[in-house]
Amino acid sequence: MQEKIEAKIILLTDKFIEWLIGFIPHLISAIVIMVCGYYIARLFSKYTEQAIVKTTKDETLGVFLKNVVFVGILLLTFITALTNLGVKTTSIIAVLGTAGLAIALSLKDSLSNLASGIILVILRRFNRGDTINVNSIIGKVDSINLFETKLTTPDNQVIIMPNSLLVSSPIINVNINSTRRMDLIFGIDYGSNLAKAKQILEEIFTQDELVLEDPMPVVGVHALNASSVDLLVRFWVKTENYFQANITLPQKVKATFEQQGIEIPYNKLDININPAQTPLLEGKK
Repeated sequence: MQEKIEAKIILLTDKFIEWLIGFIPHLISAIVIMVCGYYIARLFSKYTEQAIVKTTKDETLGVFLKNVVFVGILLLTFITALTNLGVKTTSIIAVLGTAGLAIALSLKDSLSNLASGIILVILRRFNRGDTINVNSIIGKVDSINLFETKLTTPDNQVIIMPNSLLVSSPIINVNINSTRRMDLIFGIDYGSNLAKAKQILEEIFTQDELVLEDPMPVVGVHALNASSVDLLVRFWVKTENYFQANITLPQKVKATFEQQGIEIPYNKLDININPAQTPLLEGKK
């Protein structure tokens, strides 16, 4: 009995070694195919990006198609490697189809992001390098990938946003135009000289190098508040100078108002006490 068992073990071992000897070359070739496919995918995707950027001058489309080509070649390489291992192509397609359906059901959000990424590239809502505002989040577009878009905020933080959010939300493209309008409001005291204050603002905004001459800056009374007369200055600047103008011009206005005696009021509360109507005060007299 023991001899029969030993004979079967020897027979199975011989068959396994024979199978392994025949399988190892296919395994090695499959590994070689995967490695070569990876480098071919990198090479082709790189050349695709360069060709698209050179032809269309569109970096966003180039990066997006680069990712598509890279993933597509890797998938084709994987199928080829499995075929080389003896797996039938029809079986691979059936497995991929079944797996694809399961993945589609379980990863519907990711597939939605993929479809949204394609929409973003086709519709051109923004390009790489644009500054956008989405749901009160402001950032510069670094890249549009298959599933997400990367933004860099003004304070150098990286935000990764799902593409589906960008498709379904209103997008403000901050720097798509070369110029932007600015509205600044300055409050002056009711006792200050209104005409003088308007003249000062007109001189500052017509002479400042950040302010465009056309259209001309406009200065006028915006509102009569409880403690101040609000003056509105409406002017235009180049888009790249927007944030600098928003910082330097109010500082210049404040310094000039102080030099010229124009008071910028702060909230005040005047309390008048009538002793005749206050019994407690009358008793202390």
